[in-house]
Amino acid sequence: MILKTGRACGSFFLVISLIGLTLSASLAQQPEKLPSPAEVRVLLQKEPITLPTWPVWRERLLKWFDDRSHQTDEAYKAVADFMKSEQDAQGQLTDELARDPLAWYFLGNYYLKSDAKGDAAARNAGKAEAALRKSIELDDGFARAHRNLAVALMFQDRGNKPGSPQLQAAREELTRAAKLDPKLPLGEFEAELAMHEGRFDQAERLLQKVWEGGTKEPGVALLWSYAIVLRQGNLGVHAAKIGEFVELFPQDGHLACLHGIALARDNQMRQAAAELGRARSLGVDPEGLFPPDVIRKIEEEGTPGFSERFLWILAYFTGFYAVVMALMALVGVALASRTRGAKALDLLSPEEGELVSAGQVARITGESGLAKLYGFALVAGLVLFYAAIPFIIGGLIMVTWWLLQLIFLMGRIPVKLVVIVVVVGIGGAWAVLKSVFSKPVSGAFGLPKTAQECPRVHQMLAEVAGRVNTDPINEVFIAPGAAIGVHQEGKGPFGIFGVKRRVLTLGLSTMRYLSVAELKAILAHEYAHFSHNDTFYGRFIYQVHMSIERALYGMGTSGGVINYVNPFYWFLFLYYKCYSLLAAGFSRSREFLADRMACSLYGSDVFATGLIKVSTDGTLFEKTIYDNISKLLAEQQAFVNMYDSFQSFRDQQLSADEKEKMYREILEEKGSLFASHPTIGERLSAVEGLPKAHNPDTAPARTLFDNPEEIEKELTQFLTDYMAYIHHLQAQAAAAAN
Repeated sequence: MILKTGRACGSFFLVISLIGLTLSASLAQQPEKLPSPAEVRVLLQKEPITLPTWPVWRERLLKWFDDRSHQTDEAYKAVADFMKSEQDAQGQLTDELARDPLAWYFLGNYYLKSDAKGDAAARNAGKAEAALRKSIELDDGFARAHRNLAVALMFQDRGNKPGSPQLQAAREELTRAAKLDPKLPLGEFEAELAMHEGRFDQAERLLQKVWEGGTKEPGVALLWSYAIVLRQGNLGVHAAKIGEFVELFPQDGHLACLHGIALARDNQMRQAAAELGRARSLGVDPEGLFPPDVIRKIEEEGTPGFSERFLWILAYFTGFYAVVMALMALVGVALASRTRGAKALDLLSPEEGELVSAGQVARITGESGLAKLYGFALVAGLVLFYAAIPFIIGGLIMVTWWLLQLIFLMGRIPVKLVVIVVVVGIGGAWAVLKSVFSKPVSGAFGLPKTAQECPRVHQMLAEVAGRVNTDPINEVFIAPGAAIGVHQEGKGPFGIFGVKRRVLTLGLSTMRYLSVAELKAILAHEYAHFSHNDTFYGRFIYQVHMSIERALYGMGTSGGVINYVNPFYWFLFLYYKCYSLLAAGFSRSREFLADRMACSLYGSDVFATGLIKVSTDGTLFEKTIYDNISKLLAEQQAFVNMYDSFQSFRDQQLSADEKEKMYREILEEKGSLFASHPTIGERLSAVEGLPKAHNPDTAPARTLFDNPEEIEKELTQFLTDYMAYIHHLQAQAAAAAN
């Protein structure tokens, strides 16, 4: 029980100073005609209360004594302030007012309604008593003066002693006021006196009668609430009635404070602490009304513990990110519809005007707006992912701790289970933490070739860069397969620090089948990614994908099948899918724009044939050559020139029907919302209407190398050594597993 006696909350002069009673107004019948508050203000402005105007105001105030509506409160406050201004240093009123009992009455009201606290409040109560006694001395039949004198006396009863002289005198004054004016309602004051005397049940009954009589005001509710809080016994029912008052007067901070105390007495500590907090937000300090140690105890017991607060944080986190992921998925699907099939033509159809200017393909309004929308969504998704990392790590650690606590509560502690919980939880947290600092793999797969080694290749690359109006490539890697692509490398997170290096990977397997014009068109597509700043967004997308993939891999390694019930694993998995869905549409849109750049510069027909060759011959090379190298290695043999062998297979062993079937399969490939590239069929359809080439260079792209056979043999040896190394690692892993 928080409060055991009525004395636990201090002296009742605090109560009286807070109940908000309008001591100047009687609670008798409502007069027939009262001015509105606005009319009262106008009167005070036109005719301020002064000594000359006092007689007029005196009559008005006497007529308004029965105001229960508080419409005239401003006038009573003004007259109380006026009387204080007319009081001298000895506490006397001026000669014009000294013989007026109403003037002394209002002076007493000034001190009763003072906002002073502590000793200053007690001194003001003494001054109020002196002024009211002077009013009674001049007019002993003034019932209101006797009533307010009783209030001043109760105000000075700081010890709450039922038999104190102040309380006895206050009772006599209330009795005298009742005899002088039987119609003057005194229920609130009698209830207040009963509370001072410790008769809380009687105070409640009196206040209930006042309330039911029609005086449903904050002051009555507040006094009644004090009586409920200080009453002994009846545990479990204290807060209900005060709760009704709080609903009626929700902005009353004192009521909120009392409601909190009542809830604490009913052992509802959580709600109690919340109400005390609400009281503070309304400008009332609970420690100013009740003992600070009592308030601190309530707030300590009512404040959720760390574990519970963390659970709530996780719950809010889960709800917020569920909405985020749903929005990413919806936006991804909506935007993806702009980058699939025939819809992509909207990105490629130029508006009126020049299609290519200074190496830049003209952008249309729809494409620019789509790029901005995608850019904002991708950056927001990236920021939110990294913002979630502390919650994921903290959640994994906390869940691990709770599971260990549950295990330790068991009679017999299974050591193996403890180890599994620690490995899965801490291992998962470590994997997520490491994923934040994941670095992209530097370099490209292949052999670097400088301008001195391949001058014509570098000259051709510089020519294409100039036409696309972008900086030339810093490094060129000749790859053994069919891949042709560009990327940008740098230092620091996302490669934003240090020197930026533009790297081109040029797959050698298609050089035998592409013409120089077709190769230039393919390269123009790749350079366009730099021109369109696609690599800027690309490295952010790649970083998020890489971080989540490595986190999932790490959690999978440490947890295995247990991750099927690991909510943090599923969170990362779903976030990865949603972000991938969003990023895929962006990537597809950039592919279409790069296609338009290539077609505009080198012809749509040249680009289309080059794209088909890379897709068919390149795909066939990737499918066949790796298996063949593996078979030869198993027989301790190797290709001398795998490109000769592949061409022999392509030209002599592959039938026309098989080639046509493969071509149809590529063209009829179904697109996916998660695919970073459009299908070949979509790309060919999209560029079909763009301008065709004039006099394209039909020389084989292979002729750009001074000695292509030597490079082919060099790449054959490179790939063979790489495959041999992979087989060696696989053999070591198998031996270790056995």
